Amino acid sequence: MRPGNSSYRDAVSTALNDLAFLDAAQEARVATLMELSALNSGTTNLPGLASTLDAILEILSPLGGDVTITDPGPYPYVDEYGSLAELATGAVARIRKRPGAPLQALLVGHYDTVFHAGHAFQTPELRGDVLTGPGVADMKGGLLVLANAVEALERSPWADNLGWEILLNPDEELGSPSSGPLIESAASGKDFGLVFEPTFPDGHFAGRRKGSGTFTVVVQGRAAHAGRDHHLGRNAIAALARLVSDLDDLNGRWPQVTLNVGVVSGGSATNVVPDLAIARLNLRVPDAASADAAVATLNAIVDGAGGEGIETSLHGGFTRWPKEVSASTATLLGLAVECGAQLGLDLGWRDTGGVSDGNNLAAAGLPNVDNLGVHGGNIHQDSEFMFVSSLATRSKLAALMLRRLASGEVVLPS
Repeated sequence: MRPGNSSYRDAVSTALNDLAFLDAAQEARVATLMELSALNSGTTNLPGLASTLDAILEILSPLGGDVTITDPGPYPYVDEYGSLAELATGAVARIRKRPGAPLQALLVGHYDTVFHAGHAFQTPELRGDVLTGPGVADMKGGLLVLANAVEALERSPWADNLGWEILLNPDEELGSPSSGPLIESAASGKDFGLVFEPTFPDGHFAGRRKGSGTFTVVVQGRAAHAGRDHHLGRNAIAALARLVSDLDDLNGRWPQVTLNVGVVSGGSATNVVPDLAIARLNLRVPDAASADAAVATLNAIVDGAGGEGIETSLHGGFTRWPKEVSASTATLLGLAVECGAQLGLDLGWRDTGGVSDGNNLAAAGLPNVDNLGVHGGNIHQDSEFMFVSSLATRSKLAALMLRRLASGEVVLPS
């Protein structure tokens, strides 16, 4: 059967609506999600990450495919003493099936959360249609949407047309500093990508995304007794305070560029002139030209803040470049909206200052939709929640997308 054939269209219509099994599996999937949520997988909790990855691989095992586990290596950061150090992260898992199929998809999900092992928010709780718990929306719920959607593809008559790779990464909440290169490598040879971050509160999708850079400013001064020898000291905190004020003034200098001074630390005791102060910053930019201008100015401000007895240095950079909406990405977004309409959902997309691994895929030239996960809210807060009913609904939406692409009904621009 070919796309122009009426019997082909009838078969497509029948198969695209044959998703009742997702409703039947809903209760079991919610129970599985609660078990996943109860496993702490804070980005720095290596044992918790390992246990969580094992559980996710067990969930995905019925889908088949060849599994590869990779240690992405540590990533550099500035420690609390102002020194360059390395921090280990969890493993990256890649599951590959039908690499020789004519159409290739990369499906990305992270299994880390922002809640560290000692955080008070550890236990999921179900009340009616609302499930609260660490990672239920961001994005353990999304991983179950991924699993459901791929199962729906495998049940379809077009499964042989679409090969897929699932990539699970452990450091997205830090900007994917270690897994980023593996994500971009996996994008090679693929036709499109799907990322299962939670949807916006209104159910809509992200269009353009800003780029994000993380930077650390280190100010070294000179310690001295605050009473006897105050004049001999050089106060690193005072120097950093002046520098931070200059940095904050960058907001509004370029359209849509924001700089947030998120963490400041320094000093040891009130009777000691502090010889170390550290500020950690986040820079958001709409395009590469803005990134270049902002970073150049940031360097100039930090370099110019030094003086007698004061040394300054800037560390870090961009882990995510701005994501544009290419013609192929626009086609994917349009398909997502159409599939939503098939399910009775009125969806659209809009630009956002937030970032995701979709930025990394776009940087590698891969068109993608990057918030196909569950519908919830309060992510990164101890009241994170998701609507239980959205697990089946969003699974059906992603399943319809995969089936329509695999069937040849939708063709991405070359």
